[in-house]
Amino acid sequence: MSEVLANTFETPQKKIFIDKYKRFKTEENLTKIIKCQRLFRINRYIKKVKPKIETIIKRNRKEFVYEPTIFGTDNSDNIENLKIAHTIRQTQMKEGEIAQVVLGNFYEWKDLGTGHESELDLLKEDNSAIIELKNKWNTCNSSSAKALLDKLSNYKKKNPNTRCIWGVINPKDINKNNSSKIEHDGVIIEKLEGNELFNYIFTYRNYNYKQEILDYIKEIIYNL
Repeated sequence: MSEVLANTFETPQKKIFIDKYKRFKTEENLTKIIKCQRLFRINRYIKKVKPKIETIIKRNRKEFVYEPTIFGTDNSDNIENLKIAHTIRQTQMKEGEIAQVVLGNFYEWKDLGTGHESELDLLKEDNSAIIELKNKWNTCNSSSAKALLDKLSNYKKKNPNTRCIWGVINPKDINKNNSSKIEHDGVIIEKLEGNELFNYIFTYRNYNYKQEILDYIKEIIYNL
């Protein structure tokens, strides 16, 4: 039906609706809608991961016990500082576990937990990527690095179209671009570290949610 013919059958009510829609569909209003959608996605995601993070941090948390030392001072300020340092260390020890929850529960990703047949950590729902996570750049010695690459290469051979990635949460230099490729057992394994890993996982529908999410997660952790 041509536009002219369609307009012939327009009722006054329909014309009013169309005019209102055209006025509403401005660039400014569309930008507001997109921002609201993004905020909704972040809020829904945070609501999902917050209790998981709280459970990890509170589980088996050692209470602070002050132990006097020969060169230490027993004043209250020093003891309080030691208590704060103890709490930070307890949290840092669980950062790798927290990272797996944070990354694996984002949109289009799955946290494989423990016991998955691949023995890996994160899987994209469409099987376009799978990741083995390590908390720090120096976590692996030569034997553990080989074991990690063996797992990824085995998966790559069975799934040649899947990106198999060694993900590092905390690289040696967080300000550098940290990506590389490793040839292992006849296949190519990717290595993504720090910001490049987070940018990859937290980019959803052409928008990078990394900074908003990291800010929220830090607030959750350090308010516990």
